[in-house]
Amino acid sequence: MSVPNLTKLANALGTDKGDEVFHAHGYTSFYSFLFEEFRREPFTMVEIGLQRGCADPEELLTRKVEDIPSIKMWLEFFPKANIIGCDISDFSAFKIDRFRFERLDMGDPAALERLAGSLPPVRIIIDDASHAAYHQQLALAKLFPIVEPGGFYIIEDLHVTHLTAARLPSCSPTAAVVERFKHTRQLDIAFLSPIERRNLETSIRKMFIHRNDKGGVSRWAMKMVGFEKY
Repeated sequence: MSVPNLTKLANALGTDKGDEVFHAHGYTSFYSFLFEEFRREPFTMVEIGLQRGCADPEELLTRKVEDIPSIKMWLEFFPKANIIGCDISDFSAFKIDRFRFERLDMGDPAALERLAGSLPPVRIIIDDASHAAYHQQLALAKLFPIVEPGGFYIIEDLHVTHLTAARLPSCSPTAAVVERFKHTRQLDIAFLSPIERRNLETSIRKMFIHRNDKGGVSRWAMKMVGFEKY
């Protein structure tokens, strides 16, 4: 049986995780390498952030949603996976086999905890939402515990600072947190208690950093990080 080319799928379906559409981040080559070994297995996956953002954060609650290209890509690439898509905008009109939508505010700790409590162990979580550091780090802290052993938690677009960040609690850029963790195995997430921080640090088996100079950057930059669960 032939293996689908994930980059070609991304380009055909209109997600910029490939190498042709919009920012063309080129993430799919990394994903193909990381996920191929269990591509045909049944598992649960979560993706947060289902459509390109908008310039005005106020529009997110009422914006017109037109497509879920990356969800369609994952459903084809993982033929036995059940996929939960999360966004602050309303994507509930999309009814697709093996896909379920959950509306989620990434800045609401209780909402993240409710989501975590409602799900079985998850093989893959991908955060492609607001790209705000506080949202990224809060979601990592609340959702990484439900990643199954050997599973992955991915944060995309570490090079981006979104307008939403100005309204959120101050914290270190996620790329800086990742860089420090690489050298010290310590997660500099200021709003976590020492016990929460230590539990998170010790549950990370391996970290993968993806750098490139695509997608609106003119330098070799850290674009994405993947954490593998013990």
